[in-house]
Amino acid sequence: MADTGDSLREAQCWLPTYAALGMALLAFFVLLPLSRPGPDQHKDIPQAREQAVAMQANVFSDIRAFIAQNAMEAVINAVQEDSSITLRLPENLLFAPGTERILPAGFTTLNRLKELFLIQRQQTIHIRGYTDDSPPPLGARFKDNLELSALRATHVLRHLLAQGIEPWRLTATGFGELEPLFPNTTEENRAKNRRMEFVLERRLGNE
Repeated sequence: MADTGDSLREAQCWLPTYAALGMALLAFFVLLPLSRPGPDQHKDIPQAREQAVAMQANVFSDIRAFIAQNAMEAVINAVQEDSSITLRLPENLLFAPGTERILPAGFTTLNRLKELFLIQRQQTIHIRGYTDDSPPPLGARFKDNLELSALRATHVLRHLLAQGIEPWRLTATGFGELEPLFPNTTEENRAKNRRMEFVLERRLGNE
């Protein structure tokens, strides 16, 4: 009887091991098909990207037509890079020098852009503020150019929210003197680097 009890206890000790092994094998065979994508799935990636670029090209054409119809070619520079579209505006169109305060002319321009953004509802809008490398004026309530550009981008975002642009479409970021378009070696170049950009990108799943 003692031998029988020992054998029973030994078999019971192995049960957890057999159970764990069984679960591991089950997980392996369930997950195996998921880890073996077919070659067609890899081919779909560049095709989807080409489609996104083509769709944005159509949007870019519509945006250029909107800018022309509103006689804004002199103040808005629009460029397409792959599947993103950037609208670039000079600082002095929107803000008083060295402050985050939006000018009356700036509100007028933003209200016109709002109409474009309402038409292009499938686009997210990334608001990006930039400055040159000149230090903030003495007595300014912001400590550096990063903070100034972030405040400007945030004020623009808040205005677009108030104008009915959906909040999930908007982001605001300040880059300060980072990512200049031109070397900050002349006043002309510095003026070009002081800008506000609106980067439009198509939301996935929205045709």
